[in-house]
Amino acid sequence: AGPESVLGHKKVSIVGCGQVGMAIAYSMLNQVTAGTIALVDMNLSKLEGEAKDLEQGSAFHQHVRILASNDYSVTANSHLVIVTAGVAQKGGESRLSLVERNVEIMKKIIPNVLAFSPNAAVCVVSNPC
Repeated sequence: AGPESVLGHKKVSIVGCGQVGMAIAYSMLNQVTAGTIALVDMNLSKLEGEAKDLEQGSAFHQHVRILASNDYSVTANSHLVIVTAGVAQKGGESRLSLVERNVEIMKKIIPNVLAFSPNAAVCVVSNPC
């Protein structure tokens, strides 16, 4: 059995479609690590453009479905949720201050993720870690 038959039923969601989130999405698409990739981001116009780019690239990868929304319902029943959302460090800002701001963001994201995918594994990619 090829990788598509084993992984084709897996759904992976990525919350945060900046450089890191999209690098993960492209890597997953190229390695056929999921049958469905769902993207969530607050910036809907950027998200729509990124999703269109992935959809065009997925023409070369059969059986990969791309979903995108600013509504967490798109992540429903995910097997894995990768959270890359966060804010960038400001000039002169301490790492402690940065982590405090990112914790506030996670407090909004994680309950939404768990509401739609309570059994998913969750991987948080953040700075600082």
